[in-house]
Amino acid sequence: MAFRFLLFIIATVSCFSVQLSPSVAQSLVIRDASILTMVNDDIQDNQTVIIEEGIIQWLGNADDAEIPENAIVVEESYYVIPGLSEMHAHIPQPGQGEQVMKDALMLYLSQGITTIRGMLGHPAHLELREKAAAGGIVSPRIFTSGPSFSGGSVDSPEQARRMVRQQAETGYDLLKFHPGLTVDQFNAITEEANRLGIKFSGHISHDVGLERSLNAGQGTIDHLDRYMEFLAGNPEERDDPSIIFFGYDLAYDVNEDRIAEAARMTEEAGVWNVPTHTLLDNVFNPDLSVEMMREWPGMEYVSGATRDNWSEFIRNLRTGNDFDADKARRFLEVRDQLLIALHEAGAGLMLGADAPQIFNPAGFSAHRELLLYVDAGLTPFEALKTGTVNVASYLGESGSSGVIAPGSRADLVLLSSNPLESIPFHDQIEGVISDGKYYDREELDQMLLDIKSRIN
Repeated sequence: MAFRFLLFIIATVSCFSVQLSPSVAQSLVIRDASILTMVNDDIQDNQTVIIEEGIIQWLGNADDAEIPENAIVVEESYYVIPGLSEMHAHIPQPGQGEQVMKDALMLYLSQGITTIRGMLGHPAHLELREKAAAGGIVSPRIFTSGPSFSGGSVDSPEQARRMVRQQAETGYDLLKFHPGLTVDQFNAITEEANRLGIKFSGHISHDVGLERSLNAGQGTIDHLDRYMEFLAGNPEERDDPSIIFFGYDLAYDVNEDRIAEAARMTEEAGVWNVPTHTLLDNVFNPDLSVEMMREWPGMEYVSGATRDNWSEFIRNLRTGNDFDADKARRFLEVRDQLLIALHEAGAGLMLGADAPQIFNPAGFSAHRELLLYVDAGLTPFEALKTGTVNVASYLGESGSSGVIAPGSRADLVLLSSNPLESIPFHDQIEGVISDGKYYDREELDQMLLDIKSRIN
């Protein structure tokens, strides 16, 4: 397979004019709303949430609420859920300009994404992380990897260990793996990372394989990478195909009896998965035409040049000798089966769409990712957990994020529809609260309008 995988990041220019929301020092009250706390799947009506200093201070019946003096009060018939997390996000590189990076962050936030995990980091992203934490920019909370470990960036086990130490000292939240690592390089990286207590996540190299990654304690496996190889018996004679295929070529070689075994191994290892289903669906699903995907919500915030690049990539792949529509459908079917098996085995799943990426505009694609989880067999509540309570568990923040409860971070999404009945709900967002700062529909619309005007 000769296709090369290209990462096309949204490019935008010019300046952003929306002002930051009021200081978190002012109390914020969401009054008489319907709350999905994510503690369970019951929606509680006639509830009031009181927020101070970015933390939920009180939650209860609206009639019992004591509204703080001079508080900002939001009183509409809204449904409220915790903010969502995008756990395979990309922040554009600084060479594209500071405003381009900020625009991507605003797109995430506009769609109710209040936490992102950047999976191809740069020192400039550390600065953005600090500005976001201080409320200096309109942005989700940021976790970020450093530059990736791959066959192109690692040349020896000794150099790999130095790279781990350097990234840990610099302050990155995790290490990112791309393919091409040898077993010796992988062992050196993971041993040093485990010694220093920094997580490593992402892809799995061909020589390393699924089982070795599980045994090493990889934080997350992204894209369900190398599961297809395991399900097909790890064929030794197979050359490693292009990065985008993720085992597509083995779709007819899968032994379905191994799916439960793979899920059990993953759960026992305590390793999480970030499926990025929408990325693979966009690339391989023959029922999704390029023309259809170009009209998806959020594509108006992607430059014409990027849309054209994505379109050309898909057309070239699907007209190539390596593409077969029936095999592609089988590949996506196996991925669905694996996702459900991981869920049923108790192996953690987290929301991640790999945006901005092939027909995955930042923020918007997370909603389609949720829909694909539901289509695969998760309930809407189970799908929402992948972007809320599951992420909190992975981050060691259970009870203090990913739920609506006193003492939890004030990251919330205000909706005009029941979230358990309206996935995807990107067009039902009436407001977003990020670290206690409230962005109403008018502010969100202005963000999007400004980005769209720059794109065009």
